[in-house]
Amino acid sequence: MMNKKSIVLYGGQFNPIHTAHLLVANEVYHQLKPDKFYFLPSYMAPLKTHDDYLDAKYRIKMIQLAIEELGFGEICEIELERKGQSYTYETLKDIVNNEKDADIYFIIGTDQYKQLDKWYKIEKLKQLITFVIVNRDVNYQEVDESMISVNIPRMDISSSLIRNRVKNKQPINILVPRSIHDYIREEGFYEN
Repeated sequence: MMNKKSIVLYGGQFNPIHTAHLLVANEVYHQLKPDKFYFLPSYMAPLKTHDDYLDAKYRIKMIQLAIEELGFGEICEIELERKGQSYTYETLKDIVNNEKDADIYFIIGTDQYKQLDKWYKIEKLKQLITFVIVNRDVNYQEVDESMISVNIPRMDISSSLIRNRVKNKQPINILVPRSIHDYIREEGFYEN
């Protein structure tokens, strides 16, 4: 019997994608060695109060630059095509239906893991996919035995930190890969 294909999905707004995201992707990729690794950018509704709204095409460009840095990965645009607020369950159900012969792994952080009981249709979701939990804001974590824990070096960088530093004219080099740094600077993102 053939081994099932394995697919890892890493979702987020990636606004912008940064060095801590690359670290998570890299550690999970090398530990799980999946056949495919997809970045899954979420749709951001352009809310009037959302100063930092950045159109998907720019976020995708930054993810492409990140993929060049990493040497692996692809972008799955299913959430962007759907637009609007989509539940993770709906998105993953679609992916599972499209990839009937694959094992699907979905990366979340410890912070999201602790909120899982609030997720829409979480019990059904757990039957569809395997969660991969990466430690966030903690050094060690205990996770449900049906899930995979990947412990990575702590790197407390967030997209909001980067956006705030740009606004305050502080440096962001090293916090994002150089290609993404240059792109943010050239385009003037997050400067207000």
